[in-house]
Amino acid sequence: MTNDTRQKRFVGPIIKTGEIGDAVLEAIREDNDGRKIEVEEHASYMRIKVQGECVIRFATVGDMLGRDVTRSDIEANMPALEGFIRVDSEQMRFLSE
Repeated sequence: MTNDTRQKRFVGPIIKTGEIGDAVLEAIREDNDGRKIEVEEHASYMRIKVQGECVIRFATVGDMLGRDVTRSDIEANMPALEGFIRVDSEQMRFLSE
């Protein structure tokens, strides 16, 4: 796979619909400004796809919900993902390589 192909690949979470799912989607829109974002909505989940790299900052999700959010809050609502994931104390990053 060439570098151009990887940069065009979409990555991101598959997240349950509901309060946290909606907050994650809004946070992704805010934290990934300038990146192409697509959302496939299904009855019980959303597939959120961001081109190249997707960042979810826990503080941004918390701002959307009006309360603190932890990694486990998001993981409990994320049954699957696309790409490679890197997690630290402040954010999740989904990478295409």
